Amino acid sequence: MRTPGAKLWAAALGLASVTGSLAVASAPANLSFRQVTISTGKGARFVAVADVNEDGKPDLIVANDDAETLTVLLGDGKGTFHLAPGSPIPAGHLPNDIAVADMNGDGHLDLVIANHQSPYLRVLLGDGKGGFSLAHGSPIDVHSNPHPHGVAVGAFSGRGVQDVVTDSWGNNKIELLLGDGKGGLQTPGRYFNVGRRPYERPRSADFNLDGLPDIVTTNLDEDTVTILMSDGKGGFREATGSPFPAGAKPWQVAVGDFNRDGKIDLAIIPYERDVPRADQVTVTALLGDGKGGFSPSHAQGLSLEGCHGPNSLAIGDLNGDGFPDIVVHCAESPSLAIFLGGPGLRFSRINEPAESGWGGVAVADLNGDGKADIVTANHDNGTITVYLSK
Repeated sequence: MRTPGAKLWAAALGLASVTGSLAVASAPANLSFRQVTISTGKGARFVAVADVNEDGKPDLIVANDDAETLTVLLGDGKGTFHLAPGSPIPAGHLPNDIAVADMNGDGHLDLVIANHQSPYLRVLLGDGKGGFSLAHGSPIDVHSNPHPHGVAVGAFSGRGVQDVVTDSWGNNKIELLLGDGKGGLQTPGRYFNVGRRPYERPRSADFNLDGLPDIVTTNLDEDTVTILMSDGKGGFREATGSPFPAGAKPWQVAVGDFNRDGKIDLAIIPYERDVPRADQVTVTALLGDGKGGFSPSHAQGLSLEGCHGPNSLAIGDLNGDGFPDIVVHCAESPSLAIFLGGPGLRFSRINEPAESGWGGVAVADLNGDGKADIVTANHDNGTITVYLSK
């Protein structure tokens, strides 16, 4: 299988060591944005960033759940985007999450889509020019309980092909579907126990630094996260000490390295509607030990006071200071709550106006200035907004 070049954009993980406990600084931080709003399709729900036309510049892929399409926007590397030929693309019922990987080994990036309120995942094969077509055998009935919400992709089986993990929260499991190296997924999948109500998006990272992709799920009904360690052969074992306390009603999770020690940490936001007390509506940050463990004693919630309907988060260095920052989309405020990281693991919060509606947020350097920018999917307006850091 040919491996694509640097086509995926993610938050850079700093490696310098900084010690201390997490806190929120009260001093304001200096950061501003130039906003550009782009029409995509009815019900813009989720956005991913990747170089799908292989020109070395980040592009955007937007899932429009009400329109049942994907919109592909090709970037010029300066923060401007235009519609890819053939876009928007049919994407099935309520596309809710997107994972990006080379599913058929041709060197081009492909897409895996979770179709909410249906039993299906879809694989769309990329042509390396920004176009996508449905893979043979898709849509794939994954028999999820009750239906798939999220997808994570990785070489979990050690066969040199990409596999897929999705949630099956109705029976408190995740499901591993082995890739066939041609864009297909083998069913039935393999199921692994996690915590109660793993809702909604599993995520993958190497939590124990063994070179293998692992899985994290939030467990909404027991206030924990589960860490599953990959054996590289298609199996998972629960990390020692897992599940770990993760704040009230943990829902969405993102990975980063807040203390820049080279070990993956977690940021988690709650499902606000289920949180019993207002003071529990926080970002919870858990520090990883590089062995798959996460210590709640080193984590302190970051207040989301005034952020109503927090529904997605992303991590990246927005101001170019080398410290990861956290961006939370507040769907019902509407605004972005931005926590700027700094020395000693201290965060300064600023708020940025945003469009209304429940939609995803992504962070990546879209204009090549060395600072991460922000993209939000604006569900109510059928648009995305690009926030270019000044």
